[in-house]
Amino acid sequence: MTAQRFSDCGYAVLRAVLDADEVRRAREVCASHLPGSGTQEMMTSDFLADKFLVGIPLRDRVVAAVRELVGSRLVLYPNCTARKNVYVPWHVDETFAGRGMEYAWEPDFAHVQAGLYLQDNDQATGGGIDVIEGSHLMSFDGYGRISPDFSVAGRTLGESSLRATVDTRAGDLVLWHARLMHASTREHSRSEADKFGIHFSFGREDVRDNHRFMCQIAIESVRTSNGISRQIPRLAEIARFRYPESFPEQFLKELANAGVKTMTL
Repeated sequence: MTAQRFSDCGYAVLRAVLDADEVRRAREVCASHLPGSGTQEMMTSDFLADKFLVGIPLRDRVVAAVRELVGSRLVLYPNCTARKNVYVPWHVDETFAGRGMEYAWEPDFAHVQAGLYLQDNDQATGGGIDVIEGSHLMSFDGYGRISPDFSVAGRTLGESSLRATVDTRAGDLVLWHARLMHASTREHSRSEADKFGIHFSFGREDVRDNHRFMCQIAIESVRTSNGISRQIPRLAEIARFRYPESFPEQFLKELANAGVKTMTL
């Protein structure tokens, strides 16, 4: 994995963060927290309370890789979760796209999204992430001020030579730039096995940008459609977090040992 590839293509892969035994354990832990059928997402408080899961973002290899990408002063946001059978179309996360998000296009902006997948990925059965290589360098108006129509972009760029299904095996970690257009690799052939992904995000320690991200999480915790507002439980929970009392002692120790900070409102 190199910083140059991340800079040019918008993503990089860190191989075998979890070995085969750890992948099996992670799948068991995720399944125990997400026992139902269909799409599910783990609450962040449950993730942080699990001693095995909470240690993954702060492993030496992971922290060293992220430092190579954004610098030595890291913030691990309390935006940690595990997801089961979640498929999303082409998008850039709302936190980084559209009017009011111009700061995400400033030259010094640094934010890394992370997905660790607990199954192999391929174009037939899915299980990982597709990306539009270099799309973190594209803005619909040059400044990041226009909220783009990703359905159109997906139909266009998603069929172009820039589209890539990221080649990952169970236990690999994908790190991608916050502005990178991405989508879940779709399941075209029936697979009986559940798909699990562990997700977290890092930023450079910068009080302004760190608070902007946390404020946006709070804003997105309530979404309105057709005049009806609903709360997104995990995002609402994160918005209520306060440092240090909202965090398990084990997580705070892991942070201190790694020399990484976290951020709350």
